[in-house]
Amino acid sequence: MSNPIDPACNDCTANRALIAKLDERLTALETEVRGAPAEALLEEFDAAKARSDARRAAIEEYHALQREEFYKELPWLKEAAARRKAQYEAFMRERGFEP
Repeated sequence: MSNPIDPACNDCTANRALIAKLDERLTALETEVRGAPAEALLEEFDAAKARSDARRAAIEEYHALQREEFYKELPWLKEAAARRKAQYEAFMRERGFEP
């Protein structure tokens, strides 16, 4: 609220504008020094984890499809793989581990 008669009121308005600019600069400097806020970092981390999980799922799906195709071509290998898996599980259980 500036008052054309009272120059002190004009100075108050100018000071408020300068304080607002300083506050903006201070906020920008804090962001530069401290880095992004924690919320932004968590969002970036969550997005990266989601991409990683999606990639891992796609790789696992591809390997499962490849395995099935391989077993269709050579069915006796599926039986051999099942035997080896059973041997591994028995071995681990004998030592007190869940396979």
